[in-house]
Formats: sequence, structure tokens, C-alpha cells
Amino acid sequence: MKTRSVLSMLVAILVLSSCKSTPKEEVSVQENKIEAPSQTPDYGIVTKQSFVDVKTTMDRLENMIAKKKGLNLFNRINHAENSRNTGAENVADSELIIFGNPKVGLKMLSKDPKSGLDLPLKILAYQAKDGKVYVSYRAVTYYSEIYDLENCEATGKMNAAITKMSDIIIKSPEDFKLFIEKAKAKEQ
Repeated sequence: MKTRSVLSMLVAILVLSSCKSTPKEEVSVQENKIEAPSQTPDYGIVTKQSFVDVKTTMDRLENMIAKKKGLNLFNRINHAENSRNTGAENVADSELIIFGNPKVGLKMLSKDPKSGLDLPLKILAYQAKDGKVYVSYRAVTYYSEIYDLENCEATGKMNAAITKMSDIIIKSPEDFKLFIEKAKAKEQ
């Protein structure tokens, strides 16, 4: 009996010692500035550089949501302003917009209610430590990796929409002006 206990303990020690624990990547926040995004994949999070400031980027997104039938703006959160209200200084600009189409989201929620953790959609714009502005969001196609959404067509459509919207809101002033002109020409 003692031999089994000793063997069990040895096996447990060998198993535990063979497990390598890798330290989680730490987010570096110095002087309340967010580090520039890394180039490694991060749980389906897509990051793109914006060629305008945080406010302009998010104003563009808010305007797009307001004009798109079926889309709702649920909230716009100014993280930097909220942080400054607590007395923090030198806080980098950072805003989050929460939006979506409840009818489309319902398709995902009915397949897996836990998908509500990522719904409605969210886009974050922030100024990183390198001084550049970035937008980040989770690719909707990644939801299938973490939720039971097999054969849910909504994920592809939602992913295409958030990708297109993010591509538009990050445009340079010149490219954005051309985009608006082309959109107006199509309407006529």
C-alpha cells in the first residue's frame, strides 16, 4: 500500500514538474498610456491603425450607425474622460462604442445564449503609447471558436459588416472625403 502511495506521489510530481507555465503577456501601462498593439493574434481581436484621432474615428462610427437602418447605438463610453473624473492625469484617449442589430444578434443568442457575452458588437478606439490611434474589435467569425454557433449565417454577415465599418472609420481625411463623395454619387 505504501509503495502505491509513493508511486502515485512520484507520478504526480513528474506530471506537475513537466508542465511548463508560461507567464501571461502583461499589458504595459505607463503614465496611463496604452502600449501599441502587438502583432500576435489575440483571441480573435483585430487591430487597425486609424489615421485620425480617437474622437473623429468614433464620431464617424456613431454617424454610420445612425444612418444604417436596423443598427442601434447602445452606448458610447469615453474611458479617458471617466478616468480623468477619478483624478487620473495624463490619460490617453480611449472610447468604446457598443452597437448592433438586435434581430441579427438574436440569431446567435438563440444558438448559444453565452454569445451574449460578446453581443452587442463593440469597437474600441484608443491612442497607444506610440502616439498612434488604433481601433480594435473581436472578429465575429472568432465567436464560433468560443460559442456553439455551428451553421449560424449571422456570424459571417456580422463579421463582414464590422470589418467594412472599421475600414471606413480609420480612413485618412482625404480618403474619407472621397468615400463620402462616392457614397453620395451612388445615392443620386
